[in-house]
Amino acid sequence: MSAVAALFSLALFIAFAGSAIQKFIFSSLTASTAEHLGFSKSAFQRIGVLELAGALGLVSGLSATAGLWAVLNEAAAGGLTLMMIGAIFYHRRAGDKFKGYSGALIIGLACVAELVLRLSA
Repeated sequence: MSAVAALFSLALFIAFAGSAIQKFIFSSLTASTAEHLGFSKSAFQRIGVLELAGALGLVSGLSATAGLWAVLNEAAAGGLTLMMIGAIFYHRRAGDKFKGYSGALIIGLACVAELVLRLSA
């Protein structure tokens, strides 16, 4: 695995783990975001569980170059990419402009970059 792909994996782990923790805590800002996007508290927290699972999948296959652990990393990157596509969809549906979903777009592109770097190594 390339060093750049490993750095992407670590950065994405931090981003998704932090996002998942915010969804578990469900602060007033998180609650307003969930309401704005049309999610209940429990649904938003389930999204946090998926984010945390994806984050753990990214780091579990961090040093693997082949086998189940490497596939887990690649599957996590793909799954998180799909989640970010879903996030963009929900933000657009809620009427958000680019600023509202730019974070999901950037993180989604980083997931794609991590996946491409892993598969090309």
